[in-house]
Amino acid sequence: MALGITSVRAAKRPRVGLISTGDEVVEPSQTPRLGQVRDINSYTLSALIEKTGGAALRYGIIRDQFEALKEAAAQALSACDMLIITAGSSASTRDMTAEVIRQLGEPGVLVHGINTRPGKPTILGVCGGKAVIGLPGNPVSALVNGYLFVAPVVEKLLGALPKPKASVRAVLTVNLPSQAGREDWWAVKLIENRKSKIADYEAEPIFGKSNLIFTLAAADGLLKISADATGLSAGEAVEVFLM
Repeated sequence: MALGITSVRAAKRPRVGLISTGDEVVEPSQTPRLGQVRDINSYTLSALIEKTGGAALRYGIIRDQFEALKEAAAQALSACDMLIITAGSSASTRDMTAEVIRQLGEPGVLVHGINTRPGKPTILGVCGGKAVIGLPGNPVSALVNGYLFVAPVVEKLLGALPKPKASVRAVLTVNLPSQAGREDWWAVKLIENRKSKIADYEAEPIFGKSNLIFTLAAADGLLKISADATGLSAGEAVEVFLM
């Protein structure tokens, strides 16, 4: 007002469509039967998208039927600025996400499979000028790769500069092995460090497979092991990205 500027340019919140897939997936309000699991990914990714500045639109759970998934994906993509499909990104006969993305528009799938853990089956695509990402169905893989790939695209659509990631310096409590050439992300719990002056916190890894949600529920942040490393040693100073 002091400069006489009475209007400013503003970015429209990007609309991000979310589709969960799988015959075994049911709504959170339902009681799962044998072999079924509740939908988690739609809600964790929605929260991440909203936190980043986007508007999340959930398009429900689609069964493992190609035409049904293709129709739902086409509808969501036409109404949104970006589309996320969770599950169906691996290589079994029921994994149809990659082929659906190929048929949604040119150029389709750009990358199918990334050298990271968790989240190796991740699919990155562009259809008709819009980003389409296929994330693994395991909740930890989906959310970690949501931080890595979904959030930056939402920021890009907002026209915003990349936001610095909040992080703290910590001392690793145990040895963590890794495979050279692969980027690993570990969920860690932060503990007040009274043993060393290197950092104010200790980083304690939470061990568990990528389908076990307690690894993220108990975590304070994520620790990266770079692709050029073969692991990290106990007592080493590390950077923990806060969640």
